[in-house]
Amino acid sequence: MPGMRRRLTWLSIAPLMLAGLLAGHALGYRLAITDPHARADALAHSGHSYFAYVPFALSVCLGVLLAGLALQALSALRGEPRRPAASPLIVVLPPAAFVAQELIERLLHSGHVSWTVVVQPTFLIGLALQLPFALAALLLAWALDSAARAVGQALASAPRLTFDVFVPAPARSSAVPSPAGLARGYGERAPPFLRRP
Repeated sequence: MPGMRRRLTWLSIAPLMLAGLLAGHALGYRLAITDPHARADALAHSGHSYFAYVPFALSVCLGVLLAGLALQALSALRGEPRRPAASPLIVVLPPAAFVAQELIERLLHSGHVSWTVVVQPTFLIGLALQLPFALAALLLAWALDSAARAVGQALASAPRLTFDVFVPAPARSSAVPSPAGLARGYGERAPPFLRRP
């Protein structure tokens, strides 16, 4: 069960961390290169063509986040204990991921990585933005987890609605003979017997 609770934690933290990583990355380029045409050229020549798929990636992140929050609420509804909060040290993952991402992008795009990449303004600004975005993502994940658990606990403590269902007794069919009449030797009334000529 602790493994399941840990996975629930990652379902809410990981999408927000990834969204923060992408947002910090894009904002770093926007701040470092203010001219949109120069920025588009720099992105095209540094292996950032995948930025066109960022809206799709953010949609997937949102879906995973909503699923994680629904599972957190369901966990609280079932009365399962609260999972331990993720370590605040998780905020160092996005900066490390950013460095790896920048190096891998250039390696895949051109086949080599220059040591000057780490002193370029786009790299330095993007790296500086990763920590605040990661911290904001972690705080938001904790707040959303708490809200989801509160919803689950509220639903668990809500009074159950009960409904009285009226089921009518089956009506007596006229085709069934009355036992009292049969016991006295009388049959049920029937249509008159017609003789054929």
